Amino acid sequence: MRIPALQTGLALAADGLGDGWETLSSEKLIQTPYFTLRSDRLRLPDGAIKDPYYVVERPDAAIIFPVTSQGEVILVRQYRPPLKTMELGLPAGLVEPDEKPIVAAKRELREETGFGGGEWTSLGAVASSPGLKDNWAYLFLAEGVEEVGPTEPDEHERIEILRMSMDELRNTTREGGVASSSGVAAIYKSIEELTMKRS
Repeated sequence: MRIPALQTGLALAADGLGDGWETLSSEKLIQTPYFTLRSDRLRLPDGAIKDPYYVVERPDAAIIFPVTSQGEVILVRQYRPPLKTMELGLPAGLVEPDEKPIVAAKRELREETGFGGGEWTSLGAVASSPGLKDNWAYLFLAEGVEEVGPTEPDEHERIEILRMSMDELRNTTREGGVASSSGVAAIYKSIEELTMKRS
């Protein structure tokens, strides 16, 4: 189990790391380059057996809240086939094997938007669907970013880059304009961090 260091203590100390839960067996049912579907047989603390318990294994992700020295947040908009809609959100991407999340975050920001530099702050990690998926999304605030070169999107990425003030983004998020739950967490945690810094 991958547990981000920033999640230990407060988030997990109260109940330990699943005290009394035991994985009796695991079987990989489907393996693709993008996810693995696993079936677990579990023994609960009271002795009951849960079989099957399905788990989707996914790589960890990095999500970036990039803000320029002028206070503009750099956003991306792209089509999301599972939802059949355009999605407005923060730059983000998967953490490669053996890659540190901060390295992945800087790489993804550069590739998706052409922005880089700035002062970076880690805001911890969240799990978007902890009852199904095993991955973490690492959140980063990047202050004072600037354009450093052309974008380098993946082969099938079609990304539109937008700029929005923090007030506009806050209102857009409040009105449901950002679909990703991890993205919403990154937005509110970043705004809170910036507010604390400036108070």
